[in-house]
Order: sequence, then structure tokens, then C-alpha cells
Amino acid sequence: MQLTRFTDYALRVMLFVGRQHGHICTMGEIATYYGISLEHLRKVVHKLAKLGYLRSSRGRGGGLLLGHDPAGIRIGDVILAMEEDLSIVDCVAVDCALAPGCSLKTALDRACAAFIASLNEVSLADLLRDRGMRRQFKNIDIAIASRAAARRS
Repeated sequence: MQLTRFTDYALRVMLFVGRQHGHICTMGEIATYYGISLEHLRKVVHKLAKLGYLRSSRGRGGGLLLGHDPAGIRIGDVILAMEEDLSIVDCVAVDCALAPGCSLKTALDRACAAFIASLNEVSLADLLRDRGMRRQFKNIDIAIASRAAARRS
């Protein structure tokens, strides 16, 4: 199973906004930080805001904030909300002779449920507290600052 790029971007947005500690950030900042198309990002942010994971405000001084405490945001729930279909196999689209009595689909559905349950043991706050994650954010921040300084020179 592989998550869609849409969900990948949603998780990245949540991490970026969550690490701002209540400071408003913009989609432009996020797009630049991750090298993501602003148009693609708009769709992701719109859905996250519609689901209540983000609060967004327009205009001067507007931007994005988390819609909930990071400790209450479960990663599995975010994935479930963003993915349209987490089925490992599509027994309907494929005309499978085993479909009426196949136990493989049931086993795969249980595995998918266990996958989400495992991810729901992790909150956004857990990820933001992780030393390795904080180090990686710092490395990216340094790289962006040095590129900006080089452009100014």
C-alpha cells in the first residue's frame, strides 16, 4: 500500500503548521519549504481546513494555524480523512471468481485496520517532539537560509 501524494502533502502541512507553535504561517511559506506547487497545496489545505485540522484566515495577517491541539491529532485519522480509498485490493473492479467467498479480502481489510490503528498510536505532538524530526527541520531551515543569503549576494 502506498499513500497518495495528496495525503503525503497533508501530513507535511500538519507538521509545518504544528511546528510554528501557534504562529500563523502561509501557504507560500509551506510551498517554498517543501518545494511543493502552490496550486496543489491549496487543495490540500482546503480539505484540511474543511475537516477542522487547520484554521485558515484570509487577507493581510491571514494564514494557517492548527485547528486542534497537536496531542489530539492522530496520524491515522488524518490519513483516513485524506485518502479516498485505502483498500489494498479492489475486488469489484476486477472480475474475480473468488470474490463471493474469498477470505483474502477480509484478511487484507484487517491488516489495513491494524495499519491505521498503529498510526493512531502516534499524535502530531509525538512527531513534533521527536528529536530526529526537529533536527531535520533545523537542517532544512539552515539550507533555506543559506540559499536565500546566496541569492541576496
